[in-house]
Amino acid sequence: MKLKSWLLIFIVFLSCKDKYMPHIQYPPTGFLVAEGFINAGDSPTTILLTRASRLDSIQLIPETHALLDVQAENGASYPLTEDSGGKYTITHIAIDPGQRYRLHIKTSNGKEYLSDLADVKISPPIDTVAFVAGPEDVSIYVSTHDDQKKSQYYQWQFEETWQYNAAYISYYIYSPQTSPLPFIPRPNPGAYFNCWNMGLSSGILIASTISLTSDLVYQFPVTKISYTASNRLNLRYSILVKQTVLSKEAYEWTQQLKKNTEQLGTIFDAQPSETGGNIHNISDPSERVIGFIGCSTQTEKRIFITRDELPAVQVTNGYETCLADTVLLTANLYLYFGNGLFPLSYVKTMKGMAMAGASITCVDCRTQGGTIVKPAFW
Repeated sequence: MKLKSWLLIFIVFLSCKDKYMPHIQYPPTGFLVAEGFINAGDSPTTILLTRASRLDSIQLIPETHALLDVQAENGASYPLTEDSGGKYTITHIAIDPGQRYRLHIKTSNGKEYLSDLADVKISPPIDTVAFVAGPEDVSIYVSTHDDQKKSQYYQWQFEETWQYNAAYISYYIYSPQTSPLPFIPRPNPGAYFNCWNMGLSSGILIASTISLTSDLVYQFPVTKISYTASNRLNLRYSILVKQTVLSKEAYEWTQQLKKNTEQLGTIFDAQPSETGGNIHNISDPSERVIGFIGCSTQTEKRIFITRDELPAVQVTNGYETCLADTVLLTANLYLYFGNGLFPLSYVKTMKGMAMAGASITCVDCRTQGGTIVKPAFW
């Protein structure tokens, strides 16, 4: 009887779980997607223009050879310059806070699009970017406020930069023509030992103070960094948090986008909805365009976190599997160093002198995606 009861419950549960198939018309050329905002401050305005074959597609195709310009309500126009990969940029726009602004797009196939005119939003300064080091990870928070209570809708993005070292330094170069030993000193042995890597935020970080008595955001969670999931915290880490203020309409659109992209997957989540925005085809208003272009200043704050500020826990360095080999000088050295092993330094062993060696992934920090060029702010 118990088995029959559980079987009945299981069948009823499965019968209630139907696949949701939204009725959406997909254009042959894909959906036009516009990402970015009109920067009312001193920083560049950057718009990324792509095509998505479906609303749930992760494949974005750059929309190249388009003409973009920012238009002011008084008729002034500021053209953007095309970079690579569907990116369009203008270094600076002389924004008048008393005007409204919009984005004009003309694609290579002759279609024209306009975003709705947007008021200029002024972002208040970021009060603090702080971190809390827990037993398993580091949590980073941002706090801000607006005494004039004009902000109320906030969005954040961030850039991460971290410094790390390779496992070993190769002090020699293998040179079979050299006699009597095929090793010559490397001119700059530490050139590829120290690297910097970077990453950009991918999630949607928004908050509203509309229901609060004060326009105050306190310790909003920005990101968490695990001690063992990457080498970000191994040596020195920096995060630059960027803050913009949204209009009520932009916030609601971004909130819906967040639900559609981050909060789907179980029967208890919200069903996916068709996400449009404030960009419209001039001659065909029925065409769905994805994106919301607002106009705002942007404020920033950067912090650094060093290894000695963290608790005494094991932190990943990315080279846990690296082990140096020791090759006696009397052995067939070409068999080892002529096939990818990098000579590190001479080693005295019980059997005689030897050369230690390691693979390129253990001596060249660039193999982990970093660069040896030190950032200007470091």
